[in-house]
Amino acid sequence: MLDWWRGLPMLVAASVAMLGAALIVLLPDDAAPWRETGLDRLVGLMPLPSSDEIVVVDIGAGWSRSQTARLMTTIADAKPKAVALDIVLSADCAVSATNQTLAMAIAKVPTTLGFLLASGDGQPRPPANIAASQGLALPLIWQAPGAEHACPSFESAAAGSAAASLAGGMDAIIREAPALVVVGDSAYLGLAADVVRLAKGSGSPLIGGDPAWLRIFGAPVEIGPSASLRFQPGSPAQWQTRTVAAATLLDDETVAQRLTDKLVFVGSSAPGAGALRATATSPVHPSVHIHADLAAGLLAGRLPLRHGNANAIEAGVALLGGLGVGVVGIVLAPLFAGMVIIGLVLAWLATTTGYVLQTGGLLDPIEPATILVLAGLAAILTQAARTRRAETAMRRRIGQLLPPDVVARFVREPNLLRLEGEERQVTALFTDIEGFTQSLQGVEPRRFVGILDAYFSGMTRIVLAHGGMIDKLVGDAMHALFNAPADLDNHVDKAIACAVEMQVFAEAFRLQPDMQALNFGRTRIGIETGMVILGDVGAADKIDYTAHGPAINMAARLEEANKALGSSICIGPGAAALATTKLVAAGTIDIRGFGSVAVYNPAASA
Repeated sequence: MLDWWRGLPMLVAASVAMLGAALIVLLPDDAAPWRETGLDRLVGLMPLPSSDEIVVVDIGAGWSRSQTARLMTTIADAKPKAVALDIVLSADCAVSATNQTLAMAIAKVPTTLGFLLASGDGQPRPPANIAASQGLALPLIWQAPGAEHACPSFESAAAGSAAASLAGGMDAIIREAPALVVVGDSAYLGLAADVVRLAKGSGSPLIGGDPAWLRIFGAPVEIGPSASLRFQPGSPAQWQTRTVAAATLLDDETVAQRLTDKLVFVGSSAPGAGALRATATSPVHPSVHIHADLAAGLLAGRLPLRHGNANAIEAGVALLGGLGVGVVGIVLAPLFAGMVIIGLVLAWLATTTGYVLQTGGLLDPIEPATILVLAGLAAILTQAARTRRAETAMRRRIGQLLPPDVVARFVREPNLLRLEGEERQVTALFTDIEGFTQSLQGVEPRRFVGILDAYFSGMTRIVLAHGGMIDKLVGDAMHALFNAPADLDNHVDKAIACAVEMQVFAEAFRLQPDMQALNFGRTRIGIETGMVILGDVGAADKIDYTAHGPAINMAARLEEANKALGSSICIGPGAAALATTKLVAAGTIDIRGFGSVAVYNPAASA
């Protein structure tokens, strides 16, 4: 009698390998947070490029046009190689002595002016003089009908205008910056690429190829279908080393000597300026340092690069390796088969590590190794079940190898990845810190960043643990969404439980002795549920995945309402109606734009 169990272990291993290989090929990097996490770890192993050629001038907050004119004059007099402004000089374009002084300073040194992609029809000047070769393929390049850009008098004096826009992935982490964008019918370099072009005195940049590449100076760099470049995020210690405070630069003439023959980036790290972004090394990475990090990599000729064929290589390793460990799991005893599988996993990890250290190329260390383990375990466990002739036990053990998670739901239901625009019920959670600007005023920059880093690391960890999506970090505030982009069961209760845990963490954080000494404020949280419009909105498809609707505005208003109520967590009527968590009525209050509204507090925090 034919033993039909004989081929089952190999069939299971092959199925796991094929499923894993298909997942690698079909799932984009930005929709696979575990893959990006593995790539982030590899990037962290690369030695940081030197910042000796780069200086960041930090203007802080509340910088006036007259101070900007003085600052740019001082910078220009120091004779740097080139200057990049991560600020948009778009306001107050009237003819004035101050603006004339600023324009003269911009004209004295090669300067590129940052602009932000927008939905209007503004066209930055001057456009980049870019030469393109035949066969160019940029299907995912950022495109926008217009931009928020500098005043014409400043653009006439500048050597270039460049895109300063940044956009994160689904986990809100920024890993890439644009090398090239299209505004209207003109192409522009990204801020880092353009200032490097000016510093090197290069002529017209050249683009071409499929996958696309860009040559500013020296060898071309691959920019791929999105015309973006991955960067190595620097550490707060590196930021401190290359940063000069603008006020110090104006007060001490000797400090200006640091700028001579350097690439100078001018921007702000103040939370109030809205310039903090989340990266793999910090949830409060100043955007000006992101551009500086990319410029350092361009100058060094060493950037982390995810080649266009990386997914195919990983899928091949997963498929062939999965089939191989399937054979191993059948032929060898479980103990020896496990040792072989571990050896193969370690070999793959060593390969990916050596590859990134030698070339800067990025191959995912996690998914192929995981598929090898799963395929090997599948073969081993199925073989054990075949030997015991326990079909029921075998199926149960194999079923334990494939736990339902977000990625599995994406594979089974591709419509979960629809980001072009959809209406769905979402629970919005908004946080803010009372008196933040006043409490940390005058704090040394490095310590300031360290405090925000520690606070946001804890808060973001809690949100992700409860299944929420971090929509934005704006200054000292956090915006989170539950039940987006994929379905989340009991999302209202999970958002309320998240808020309670966040309150406990925030209270413990601010009651630390050093935080009490700074009078670090309490955290206020607002929660509301309702139907919203979700999707990629803004100037281009990759600008910002976010939500719009009354529930979003209500959550923001409820966060502010805590101030009057004396509470820490304020829940709106939409969320309260759907919650099974015990709530306590907090009364009826007037909410701007919504009228009289009944609000609630969690019983756990009352």
